[in-house]
Amino acid sequence: MPRARSLSLLLLLICSFIGCGKSANAARQDLVQLNIPYTEKDFLEAARQGNSTAVGLFIDAGINVEARDGAGQTALMTATLTNQLETVKVLLAKGADPDAKDKYGGTALMTAAWKGNKEIALALLESGVELNAKATNGMTALMFAAWENHSEISRVLLEKGADPELKDKNGWTAAMRADFKGHTEVVNILKESPRHKEY
Repeated sequence: MPRARSLSLLLLLICSFIGCGKSANAARQDLVQLNIPYTEKDFLEAARQGNSTAVGLFIDAGINVEARDGAGQTALMTATLTNQLETVKVLLAKGADPDAKDKYGGTALMTAAWKGNKEIALALLESGVELNAKATNGMTALMFAAWENHSEISRVLLEKGADPELKDKNGWTAAMRADFKGHTEVVNILKESPRHKEY
């Protein structure tokens, strides 16, 4: 009997993860069986932990996919911050806004660039995210990647059309930020961009 119950729970989890067309009530019941309360706080925590099954169930149950924590971070931003690629993919597939901004104007793409997570950055780029969005300090995803010496992400962002000439509120470009921190490889990548101008 315990084996049969384990097997049915496993099937339930697999079905909910791939989206077997559950109704909102059925999804809530599945959350109850997993001992997960149906609250926005628990939804955000599931995203932070990378619990893609629970995240999918929350959304199927009707949770606000753009629910925010105290810093204005959505589940997509939280999953990006903790490098939860599969959860990011689930959230994007279920309609999370890749251009949502937190209370500092930050986006999930900025976080992926800052953290150096190329796979998440690519998933966000494939979703049609605004590439040159600026945080309240004027920084773009490219500036965050350059500041943190993430050469691969800097190259990908440039290939996808990031503007290396944009300036933050201090008047600094991505190349200036990389140069200030001595990130020679990133500086060279930025200088190779056809849109780069000497400062």
